[in-house]
Amino acid sequence: MRLVREAGCPVPEVLEASGGDLVLERLRGPTLAAELLAGAVRVEAAAEMLLGLHERLHGVEAPAWVPRSTRGIDMGGGAAGARMLHLDLHPENVVLTDRGPYLIDWTNAAAGAPAFDFAVTWAILAGADFAGFGLGPELVEAVRTGLVERFRQAAPAAARAVAVEYRAADAALEEAEIERIRGELGRG
Repeated sequence: MRLVREAGCPVPEVLEASGGDLVLERLRGPTLAAELLAGAVRVEAAAEMLLGLHERLHGVEAPAWVPRSTRGIDMGGGAAGARMLHLDLHPENVVLTDRGPYLIDWTNAAAGAPAFDFAVTWAILAGADFAGFGLGPELVEAVRTGLVERFRQAAPAAARAVAVEYRAADAALEEAEIERIRGELGRG
């Protein structure tokens, strides 16, 4: 987090680090997901915000000490030129502050090829049960075309296939979510 913050990415300041414990700057504001659900942010604006955060993050070269594989999956990018990846960049992990959007939850960060980061965002969005959130059919369709489809276009098919494998390796995921992701992968 310190590395990407020093490179200009909007992440909370790390005030203290001891082993696996962090004390972070307190952010004030709703998540992008909350604002989407409330209708305060349009789907197209959310997509642009997420894509922009990816681009800013991928502008940061990953040092050699950042892992190049996670969940037993190589994230690509080679030893030289690997970029920083978040691997969990979705609307729940973006806090909208009065200083702009901030990216939180860096548990899955790794180094690799940006295509995999876009693909993991696609897989997270493709696996979400938007209808289960109580969204109306128009908003569900807007999210499918405005978010899921935008990230499908940003991630090559090979990267999306790896993202499905990456998500399926998460023991916390329910089988229904994995099946939704696989169904989206089969669409093209």
